Formats: sequence, structure tokens, C-alpha cells
Amino acid sequence: MNIWDHSKLSVKKFGGQEEDYYPIHKFIDSSKLYYFNPRHRLLLHNLFGIDLTIKKFGDYIICGGKNIMVRDIAAEHCKEDLSNQVPSLVDWLKDNNENIAKKISLPKFENKELEYFILQPLLKSNLKSSLLITWSNFGVNLVHDFLGKEHAIELQKLLPPEATIQNYLSDFQFTSQWQFTPSRKDLEWLAKNK
Repeated sequence: MNIWDHSKLSVKKFGGQEEDYYPIHKFIDSSKLYYFNPRHRLLLHNLFGIDLTIKKFGDYIICGGKNIMVRDIAAEHCKEDLSNQVPSLVDWLKDNNENIAKKISLPKFENKELEYFILQPLLKSNLKSSLLITWSNFGVNLVHDFLGKEHAIELQKLLPPEATIQNYLSDFQFTSQWQFTPSRKDLEWLAKNK
């Protein structure tokens, strides 16, 4: 599903206009720019991604004169792409932890603010493989959004060349149908309302 389709579905579910929701859906799907494959959803289509979305956009946006919870918009995005599921990082990674974790090696950080940001997925999931979100070329993008340009440049200098989303996810195996199956109900609605 593309960003505009998600925005149309948000209008259907919450009211307002597509433009109200577009930046939120664009952020959640920004991982597609790093890995144009359904596996990209592992990065932000989960409870951790919803938390980051709230941190970026605030608790709510105003659409059509109503307060709409960003949490609800992001959760619906996940459900639309993942067969009505809102997974955790553990749900995504539990069967792939070892093959991704062995590719990740962190340095000793001097910048504690950067270190804390990098470690957030691990703190939420207790799975080393979850660090692929922040200890990667995609992580540089997230650090830029949340901590600023200087921190992003610092992370880029620390990252080894192999710390890319494409490298991390090249061995990822889908283990559940929800991981690659969009919501049939939402797809049918979009087909009728093009």
C-alpha cells in the first residue's frame, strides 16, 4: 500500500483530509527508501515505530476540528499493511534474532545521548537484532530526525560499511503470513474508492 492509500484510509476512519495524515504515513514508510521490499516494514511497523511516530508528531493532530491520536493513526497503518496486526519488535524478530544479531557489533560510545538513542530498540525488545533499526544507514536518518545533524554525522562516521538495512535484512525470513499480507478489507475498500 502506498502513502496516499494509507492517507485515504485514515480519512475514512478518522475524518479530515488526506494531507492531514500524509506526513505520518510518510514517516512510517520511510524505511522503504532503504529497502524496497516488504521486509522494510520490520523497521517501523511495530510498537517501537508507533512510539517513535508519537515522539516525532506529538500525541495528537487536529483533523476536521477533532483531536486524532497519532498512536491510533500509526496503529491503523500497521494493521492495514500487516493483516490487522500491530506487532512488537519481538513478534518480528524472534525467529530471525540470531542471523541478524551476529552482524551487529557496537563500538564504545563517547556520546551518551547518541548511545541511548541507538540502544532504544534493544531496551524495548531485549533482542540484539533490533539494533538494526538504529545501528544502520536507516538509523542515521532517525538520528537526524530526533537528535539533529551533528549526531547523524557522528553516527555515520561510527558505522561500519556493512551496517546497512539491505545487509541486515538479506537473510530475514518471513515466518508468519501477517508479515507480508495487507488487510484484505482495506484493499477492497481502496479498490472500490479509487
